[in-house]
Amino acid sequence: MKKHPPKSHQIILQAHQQNLRQVLGLSVKTCQDRLRDVRRFLESLRIKRVTDLAQLAPAHLVDFLSARSVSCQPASLRNVAGSVRDFLRFAQQQGWTRQPLDSAVPKIACGAQNDLPGYLSGQQLESLLAGWDRGTPEGRRDLAIGLCLARLGLRAGEAAALMLEDLNWQQATLRLNQTKNGNQAQLPLLSEVGQALAGYLRWGRPVCSHRQVFLFHQPARPMDAKAISQVIRHGLRRCGIEVPRPGAHLLRHTLASHLVQHGASLKEVADVLRHRELKSAAVYAHVDVPNLRALAQPWPLEATV
Repeated sequence: MKKHPPKSHQIILQAHQQNLRQVLGLSVKTCQDRLRDVRRFLESLRIKRVTDLAQLAPAHLVDFLSARSVSCQPASLRNVAGSVRDFLRFAQQQGWTRQPLDSAVPKIACGAQNDLPGYLSGQQLESLLAGWDRGTPEGRRDLAIGLCLARLGLRAGEAAALMLEDLNWQQATLRLNQTKNGNQAQLPLLSEVGQALAGYLRWGRPVCSHRQVFLFHQPARPMDAKAISQVIRHGLRRCGIEVPRPGAHLLRHTLASHLVQHGASLKEVADVLRHRELKSAAVYAHVDVPNLRALAQPWPLEATV
């Protein structure tokens, strides 16, 4: 039987959760990930009460991350370190720790290949979109999903949460109620996307009482974010496209990368992707190969004597 953390342990997590949601404004999914990391941190150091936090020292942080590195890839370990760093910053604000331990959390070395977003070439994207069979209900659904991700930059969770009421056909807009930052967003319903959605709703979507746009068909039930990503994985596999990290987010990265390569500014990309901070879009500067090539300086010739 799974043991639950002591009540006082839960109090620490509940207070931190409230800070993540109400102060930092993070999404439910991000909060869950951060709390999972902090829970492991507290349990590994056997911290059961708020007063235990006063005994923390930099060595404890190094030991925890060293132990986690055995089973974590560098990018994942860096996320764990970020979760712990945010928690320790909050703990100091609450007066639970004696010193600013957040600055003692080691920085995790992570190769550039782990930071660069994977994306599809224009030909690969068109091959993926053309691969869904428009003559079947599932094919119409999957095409509509793919276009929502590839043309509008929706996240998997946003596509899964899309309701019939969120489609405004008269104004040609699409409303997002469950975005990552917790705010509503309204996007233009591009003609290509609207036609695919209309085709699915008219000739593909099962008749049922569910209000979610995208459904499993046998039996009819709402799809979740995992199922949305699985649609993209199956599509990529069918087309023979191999990428390191397949899934729904690949198409969001593809949209951003293509925008940058066609001259869009990082501010414009951040607006399209609905990033709260411009630095979140800065990684796409690395995929602007033509402009980066123009900035490259020629290797200096060896001076002749």
